[in-house]
Amino acid sequence: MTSLSLRGLRGGVGTSSLLAATGHALHSLGERVLLVDMCPENLLRLHFGVSVSEPDGWARAMIDGVGWNTQAWTVEPGLGVLPYGRLKREEQDQIEQHLLKDPELWRRRQASLAEHFDWILFDVPLRLPGHAHVGPCALRLRIVEADAACHVLLQQEEALGGHLLINRFDPVSQLQRDLLLIWRKQYGARLLPLSVHQDEAMREALAFKKPVGAYAQASLAAQDVLSLATWCLTRRLEPV
Repeated sequence: MTSLSLRGLRGGVGTSSLLAATGHALHSLGERVLLVDMCPENLLRLHFGVSVSEPDGWARAMIDGVGWNTQAWTVEPGLGVLPYGRLKREEQDQIEQHLLKDPELWRRRQASLAEHFDWILFDVPLRLPGHAHVGPCALRLRIVEADAACHVLLQQEEALGGHLLINRFDPVSQLQRDLLLIWRKQYGARLLPLSVHQDEAMREALAFKKPVGAYAQASLAAQDVLSLATWCLTRRLEPV
């Protein structure tokens, strides 16, 4: 089993939508995929038709003392999503403290899932270090937009790990084209050789409770994400 995590460099760069789309694309290529929402916002489930009123999830299960592995939703055979669950702020803090005290928790959980899935994809939050302890990941992607804010944040990162993926790229924008050239020179192979283009279909897909590949298979964003899934398959590594 290969693990992949997506984490935004800042909020609002479309990480959850991109993770949902990547999981769907990998599944369309014949892979067995589980998507895990590590974010208290609990939005990932909405891309797979789970009702907004549904409170359950792995974190909710931990608070309630029930089995976390009973909380996954089967979207279709070989494709599942494990929501975070609906928690109050103080309950989110309890989960964060638990994960900080037991950073190997998701390593053990990954091991228990290995025989059932080829891929496990994590939607990792920005500012909860305990929630970022998802165990071994062969691929860690930081999601950025080609804008001034992300450029400044990249310069401020002292230990920038993983690969960089540009989301919502607009080739008409001179600023974005310039930043792409700068980042290619500055980050080299760490910047993925592909970008996910700005496409209204990505926003519309969430309104229809679907990943973009299921909502608009022929859209530019869906084709970009399919290329991303293919790139992930070629980089499949044993987790370390």
